[in-house]
Amino acid sequence: MTEHAQEKVWRLVDLMHWSVEYLEKKGIEDSRTAVEWMLTHVLKISRVDLYLSYDRPMSREELNQYKPLLLKCAAHQPVQQVVGQADFYGFQLTVSPDVLIPRPETERLVEFVISEAKKRIAPFSILDIGSGTGAIAIALAKHLPLARIHALEVSPQAVDILKKNCRFHNLMNRISIFQEDVLNWEAPEPYDIIVSNPPYIAEHEMEQLPKNVGYYEPPLALTDRHDGLTFYRHFARKFQDWLLPGGMAVVEFGGPSQRESVEEIFHAYKDPEIHRDYQKDDRFISFFRP
Repeated sequence: MTEHAQEKVWRLVDLMHWSVEYLEKKGIEDSRTAVEWMLTHVLKISRVDLYLSYDRPMSREELNQYKPLLLKCAAHQPVQQVVGQADFYGFQLTVSPDVLIPRPETERLVEFVISEAKKRIAPFSILDIGSGTGAIAIALAKHLPLARIHALEVSPQAVDILKKNCRFHNLMNRISIFQEDVLNWEAPEPYDIIVSNPPYIAEHEMEQLPKNVGYYEPPLALTDRHDGLTFYRHFARKFQDWLLPGGMAVVEFGGPSQRESVEEIFHAYKDPEIHRDYQKDDRFISFFRP
């Protein structure tokens, strides 16, 4: 929007249509959803109310708040970072450039863990490695009220976001947070369940990532700066001690291209099984300590 264009009266419907076209020309995927996110954030209304208010005029103050968000989105910054929030498994999380934005494919992992955990005798203990925003830990805490959860995260900036999200969801008394590098850490106790979505992008693949990932999300959460398999090899060595007998591990990986390698790394464990995400892509592996 130019300064001259802002002098006109913008109805919400006109601004939405103009913004979607603008973002599409910039090569932004799912532009309509991005525009909806930004407008609901600025106007502090729900997505339903957005469409019930189609003909309302935008105030100058609202336009001034919206314009910088639109420009950031046009520069391929993820809309979740632009508005500072992400949706995951039916709840909201604070996000920032210091944390990986939770992905819908990880929701399938959470769904599986909840289903399997409910078969166990409560109370039980869960370790979430590389917790980031706390998406997995918080989802599990919400759906498994008798679980005792430890969340491990190496980045101090990510730990700040993790604590903020746990406080917002009133889970500080349910989730214990540890700022540690899992590669140089020893578990204080064995766990019934271990879950992790570790960095799995190989260093040579980083330059091939889409702009909204490679430019804006923290490299520490994306890559092991090696071949993408460092954490899986470490887990294969350590989980024998970190899991209770019969304990279950569930670990996300980078899709079909890593399936064979991950299966080989964890072949010594009991009942290794590959699971697909909602897009039908190989996405995580589950296995048990004998």
